[in-house]
Amino acid sequence: MTRYRMKHRSRQGRPGRLTLLGVVGFLLFSLISGISGPVAEAAGTTYYVDAAQGSDNSSGTSEAAAWKTLGKVNSVTFSPGDRILLKAGSIWKDQYLDLKGSGAEGNPITVDRYGSGAKPLIDFGNTAVGGEGFGVRLRNVSYWEINNLEITSGQQPTDMRRNGVLVVGEGAGAGNFRHMYIRNLDIHDIFGTDRRTGGINFHARGANTALESTWEDILIENNTVINVADTGIQTMTDAFFNNAWTHKFDAFRGVVIRGNVVEKIHRDGILVRASASPLIEYNKTRSIGEACEVNTSIVNYLEDITVVAAQWAYYTKGAIFQYNEASDTRMLGGDGQPWDFDIEVHDSIYQYNFSYDNEGGTLLVMNNTNNNIFRYNISQNDKDANGVFHLVNGGGNLYVYNNIIYRSGTQNKALTHASNTGMAYYTNNIFYNAASGQYTNSPRMTYDHNSFYGLNSSVPNDPNKITGNPGFVSPGTATGRDSADGYKLALSSPLLGAGAVVAGNGGQDFFGNPLYNGVPDIGVFEFQGTITPPVTLFQDDFEDGNSSGWTTSGGSWSVTDDGTKALTQTSMSGEALAYTGDATWRNYTYSAKIKLLNAFGNAGLLFRYADASNYYMFRLNDSGDKAELFKKTAGTLTMVSSASFAVTPGQWTELKVTVSGSTVTAYAGGVQLLQWTDTAAQPAGGKIGLRMHSSTAQIDDVKVTE
Repeated sequence: MTRYRMKHRSRQGRPGRLTLLGVVGFLLFSLISGISGPVAEAAGTTYYVDAAQGSDNSSGTSEAAAWKTLGKVNSVTFSPGDRILLKAGSIWKDQYLDLKGSGAEGNPITVDRYGSGAKPLIDFGNTAVGGEGFGVRLRNVSYWEINNLEITSGQQPTDMRRNGVLVVGEGAGAGNFRHMYIRNLDIHDIFGTDRRTGGINFHARGANTALESTWEDILIENNTVINVADTGIQTMTDAFFNNAWTHKFDAFRGVVIRGNVVEKIHRDGILVRASASPLIEYNKTRSIGEACEVNTSIVNYLEDITVVAAQWAYYTKGAIFQYNEASDTRMLGGDGQPWDFDIEVHDSIYQYNFSYDNEGGTLLVMNNTNNNIFRYNISQNDKDANGVFHLVNGGGNLYVYNNIIYRSGTQNKALTHASNTGMAYYTNNIFYNAASGQYTNSPRMTYDHNSFYGLNSSVPNDPNKITGNPGFVSPGTATGRDSADGYKLALSSPLLGAGAVVAGNGGQDFFGNPLYNGVPDIGVFEFQGTITPPVTLFQDDFEDGNSSGWTTSGGSWSVTDDGTKALTQTSMSGEALAYTGDATWRNYTYSAKIKLLNAFGNAGLLFRYADASNYYMFRLNDSGDKAELFKKTAGTLTMVSSASFAVTPGQWTELKVTVSGSTVTAYAGGVQLLQWTDTAAQPAGGKIGLRMHSSTAQIDDVKVTE
């Protein structure tokens, strides 16, 4: 209101006569009154650079008066709000940008392109400053944004340190730098000979000063980094080597690395060191640890590299890696995983990531780590030179829940692992193992509500495990994170509503669905619809001491008690049948416990039983240790499918069959063994029963659901 009245009076009679005293008085009045206005931002100057038509003798402040060389740009110290625009399609050979000056908060200095066509290309070749080469360097500056450039050095004969973009703090000018954004760059074919080279490199360095550099507000977004030695994208501090420096865990704050494609990198893909709560998301890495054809010294250096990983952290707290993809990471003698909680990584998370075909397995956990979480990730056919999970001794607590480990190849190493110090907690995971390999049991690990399916010769001590087919929609078909719908659970999956509640679970599943929809599901998918519980059609545990409702044919039948009551058949002569139910039943699940009472015997479940001449049967056969599926039509009994299964007389085994339309799925001991589709006419009847031939057996806990 005060400002409005002053302007009003000025218009009334004193235009242009606001004296110095009046200004001072107004400012003082404003401060006293608590009135403030927006701080004006400097507009800055826009400079144009055109490699073909420009001239360094021009002003550079218009397209018609553009500069020509990057050397001219390097000679200027820029101010807040300035813009340096490089003409699209321009090529600067054997030149580089060495940028000077700092922007201000809300008023950064920007490098970008103008015009249409290809991104401006900086080919810095074999040029060097202080013994190292770079396409763009930002040294001891703040508030810069670098956008829309192409950078390369090509295959050069001289060995030295090279980077596509080098952001460095060093020497007397080092300090706390802010707001460095690197976006939409195409960086390729850059080769150096040590760990401080690569595509995009943030580096706090200097061995002879106690004034170390730190950074805050870093964005590395939507870049491509391809065919680079050593590392694709990294943050690094010499605090690891200088005892006078203190920022080993927080040299970099507010780091976001998002949407980058990092491919054919000769060591690590994305490496975040000394960072506080960095966010690494929506990145894709491929062919990490890939060799290249460059000069002999670099080849020899690469051959000395023994360990690589795709996307990982070191000396970092509170990191989140999410929505990333990693594939074809090479091992090179060690590691080779897509994901890695490395040394001194704490309170960090990998979530919603997809990995496939990585040589070293899925997750590495190094020593001196603690309280890290691996959740809602999918691993598809990661190779297993180190096992799926590799927990180095000396690590702390690790929480692994609601992941999918899918293996269909020749993997043969351990699917789970433990350290010798901290605890590993495996909960609500799906291990779909069509390969081989064992599960680790250790006092340093627990299992709860996991799904184990496939070749499991040593299933862990999980009191709530499920060992049948998890019921994926279409497993093994994903080609990337966006095509992973095949790992959703079908409505018939036994894992729906079968999981355990995990506190602090992140609030959503791999596909973005909220958690939970009722009782948690096992795996990465939380079903969002309404699950109708099955209707029980029939149930009998014989605890009433009789077999009322059952019809028998042949054999000698009675209810006996050997600690639990069961229907027992004791004649060794000929065929013995017992059946019950409704002839109108057709599509249902039938389960029961079976115990063979004699060696080399057989006994099994009858289903869709019409009469003694027409039915299906799923049985155990101690002769040959088999589970066998039969169809009997017009009195002719034909085996249609079989699988190996260890049969032990005197031991209860749960058998289950699900019949739906023309498809029969059969389970023994909680594991799916057979699935067969009948292409001929199916029996119209639907009763259930028990059959054996020249054998004695018991049946208990009969249940039919629809």
